Amino acid sequence: MMKNFKIIIASLIMTFNYHIISGQVGINTPAPNQNALLEMFTSNKGLLPPRISLVNITSASPLAQHVKGIIVYNIVNNAFVNEGLYVNNGSQWFRLSTEDIPFGHVKYSVLTSDHSGWYLLNGRSISSLPAPAQTNVASLGFVTTIPDATDRYFKAKTGAEVLGTTGGNSTVTLVQANLPTMTFNGTALSAGSHVHTYTDRGNTSVNAGGAGNNNADDTSGTYTTSTAGNHTHTYTVNTGGSATPVSIDPKHLNLNVFIYLGQ
Repeated sequence: MMKNFKIIIASLIMTFNYHIISGQVGINTPAPNQNALLEMFTSNKGLLPPRISLVNITSASPLAQHVKGIIVYNIVNNAFVNEGLYVNNGSQWFRLSTEDIPFGHVKYSVLTSDHSGWYLLNGRSISSLPAPAQTNVASLGFVTTIPDATDRYFKAKTGAEVLGTTGGNSTVTLVQANLPTMTFNGTALSAGSHVHTYTDRGNTSVNAGGAGNNNADDTSGTYTTSTAGNHTHTYTVNTGGSATPVSIDPKHLNLNVFIYLGQ
């Protein structure tokens, strides 16, 4: 019985060719690095991590629960995760690669055509896209066409809005509720019963003094009106308003919108 056990152990050692030195484990190396618990050496092979299908970054599935430090290779693409290595921090997944861009990201650019996996949002048919891009855009929920973002502004999808729906108005009408509350106040120079002064330039050719002329005193000068009693005055403040539309366009015009669908 003891002899058979020794044969089995020897067979395992020969198959895996590993070495244990002072707590370090080496595979295909007799001297594993002292700072590594496990060192694998090869010139023509790689490490193959577990390959699973993640649902999204917040769900542990297909794991039973989140486990901090677990690394897996996700093999699916959807609106929430892309294929690649993910590490778990105990509450969610994080993609290890920082170079790849998740499908569905959008950006503004001065470029006018597709480039490096970015596709212009111009309302084109999905069937006109390359096969990989068709697959990726379908995973985002678009079926027939991609949205047309020409001369439009993006906003977040809320409530029951359909993904990719376009709409809105090219102008916005402001009402009093959209403006700050303000009151213009003015104070007259005199209050209560008061008089006013006025200037009469006079006209000597018409109103020249003389016998029988009732306007003999109508000469140029400054005069004071009779007391007009207690009265008020109204005045208008020119706000500059003329019903002219106010431009809300950003300073950087002529920008195009692109969506990332992979290369």
